[in-house]
Amino acid sequence: MRIAFAYHFNDKDWLGGRNYFASLFSAVHEVAPKDVELVLVLGNKTVSTLPEDFPWLEIRRTALMDRLHPAWFARQVTLRSLGTDPLLARYLSHIGIDLLSHSAQLGPRSRIQALPWLYDFQFMHLPEYWTPAQIRWSEKRYGHACRYGDGIIVSSEDAHRDLQTFAPWCRKPVHVLPFVSNPVDFTRLPDAGQIREKYALPERYFHVPNQFWSNKNHRLIVDALSLLKQRGVDATVACTGKPFDARMPQHFDELMAHCRDQGVDDRFRVLGLVPHADLQGLMAHAIAVINPSRFEGWSTSVEEAKTLQKRLLLSSLPVHREQAPDDGRFFDVDDAPALARLIEETLQTTPAPVDAAAITVDYQRRLRAFGELYLSHVARATAAA
Repeated sequence: MRIAFAYHFNDKDWLGGRNYFASLFSAVHEVAPKDVELVLVLGNKTVSTLPEDFPWLEIRRTALMDRLHPAWFARQVTLRSLGTDPLLARYLSHIGIDLLSHSAQLGPRSRIQALPWLYDFQFMHLPEYWTPAQIRWSEKRYGHACRYGDGIIVSSEDAHRDLQTFAPWCRKPVHVLPFVSNPVDFTRLPDAGQIREKYALPERYFHVPNQFWSNKNHRLIVDALSLLKQRGVDATVACTGKPFDARMPQHFDELMAHCRDQGVDDRFRVLGLVPHADLQGLMAHAIAVINPSRFEGWSTSVEEAKTLQKRLLLSSLPVHREQAPDDGRFFDVDDAPALARLIEETLQTTPAPVDAAAITVDYQRRLRAFGELYLSHVARATAAA
């Protein structure tokens, strides 16, 4: 069984996607029999660290995956007009692929099975963050996946319900595949003192490891910090992630202007993109992790915090509750006073020390379960062919 993954983006453009595939490859490698081979298909110009991080992965490069290359344009014509991808199907057949996983459907006459991944349905829930053209393209792409895919992968039961709303006519098998985070390398994890010194943080701080996209709802944190300041409560929130939203380029500047207007720019600390070891160190030594997002498919930051066994303060999205963190507290996406209360209550607690041994044992259990679930979905899909 040769399973291909067609990687359509550079790591820096979608770090969450890069981390998702890193986790999936790790999970499959843990549990797969030797006759299962994973093949990562990249463009000739694709920038990714996955080949170096996973030397056992078979890497194939083709101009079909290079955006704006003539071969890529040729693929787009058939994808947009027919919803099929015969050029990629021909290439995958040439290199002996049996199944294309997590990528676009290939078409009804392809001998290669395809399991597209519909990672979330944000365009249905938050259309104000999308242009009409983006919504039409997403609806068309998802519709083609439902028609021509041999099955559908979604990351949560919440997304499964959205799929039923989006395409009640779809009769393809749906495979729910919640993912886990990347492992923690404790040999490279900075200690608490190093983290506080490097980023000028107080002993007790909260961590928000989200990109600064408008739907991530950082403004609610600013409003909660303002309320706490009015009550004389000193709280600091350290935010990591790229400070830019391509869909709303003005968003970050407006957020920071609001932060200054509320007088909490010394408490709402924007650290930007940081090395991965520092990101895990910031999370590990925080008093808690906050995710106030207005929408998630299956939250990477929640999974990372679960791996480190951190307390979580989460917006009360169905998918956040589905992720079921052991130490989760919930607030409404528009309820700044509720978030302020949770921050104040958390400041009065003492976080458990980082237990590397316990975290590693629990992570390995969850990682293996992730890999076994994925392979069971693959087995079901291929048996039904």
